[in-house]
Amino acid sequence: MAHFKLYDTVNAIDYEISKAETSIGRSPESDIRLLSSSVSRNHGVLKIKDDVLSFEDFGSSNGSYINAVKVSGESTLKNGDALQIGDFELRVSLESDQDTTTFNNTDDATQIGGYTPPPVAPVNAAPTPAATPAAIDTSSADIPAMWSENAGLEQATGTIFFSEEAGSEASKNYREGNLDIAAIGDTARLVGLNLSIEGVIYPLDTSTKTVWKIGREQQNVDICVVETSVSGLHAQLINEGPRWKVVNWMSTNGTFVNELKGLSTYLKNGDIIRMGIAEFAFELPSTQKESVSTAKAAAPKKNGFFARLFGK
Repeated sequence: MAHFKLYDTVNAIDYEISKAETSIGRSPESDIRLLSSSVSRNHGVLKIKDDVLSFEDFGSSNGSYINAVKVSGESTLKNGDALQIGDFELRVSLESDQDTTTFNNTDDATQIGGYTPPPVAPVNAAPTPAATPAAIDTSSADIPAMWSENAGLEQATGTIFFSEEAGSEASKNYREGNLDIAAIGDTARLVGLNLSIEGVIYPLDTSTKTVWKIGREQQNVDICVVETSVSGLHAQLINEGPRWKVVNWMSTNGTFVNELKGLSTYLKNGDIIRMGIAEFAFELPSTQKESVSTAKAAAPKKNGFFARLFGK
């Protein structure tokens, strides 16, 4: 007997698929509810028949895609297939009594914006090294608003809209080494730069997890920021082996990296992340170590920006 799962790569959630029919959409009545304005209320349905999993799109506004091919009618899903629904990528995992191979992975109006799903590499293809992409400019009309709260998904939590320029004084102090912060150790981290989080260090230990949820709802996030311009479920920080990215989640005011707004932005050492008016610095473990002479050891420890980056 086959056992099916879908893995939501955006939110790191596993869905067990056991019913003959499992509905997917933005509606509260959907079996799998995907809260994004790029997902229709009744988007489609998963079907299991004779140990075969298939998906049927219900004529959704933005369509559905399997391995970057638009779904037409009812289409069969195989182990490792990528089902793209709006902003979400759902990976199929199949277990059977004979084959235990699995795929592993560390308000009502639907917005139509010429949505094009990202290309999906074949399951067994060798990974292709890629340069760190620039932040995505979400002001373009052909990019759907991921987890758009302006459609009414966030107002109930009391997030205050923020439209002014971010206070750059905090990032300036950080880069000039005016914040008294310990040198970087062996773990990546976020460093709070202003407000109540100024000087607070948030270790990012990849030996225990690869996704960190950031927002104002303490019970639902890993990193809580008590600030009214930060949404309850604001952003996610995701580790992909050697690469890190920050993904806008359900934010009213957006997520910025070095003052560029993005849905999903890859990070480099020293980048400034802003959520509402709360600012963080992203820091990677030091990669340079050198012998310290007696004279250097006797000198006071520097807390400047480069001193922290390189542990000098």
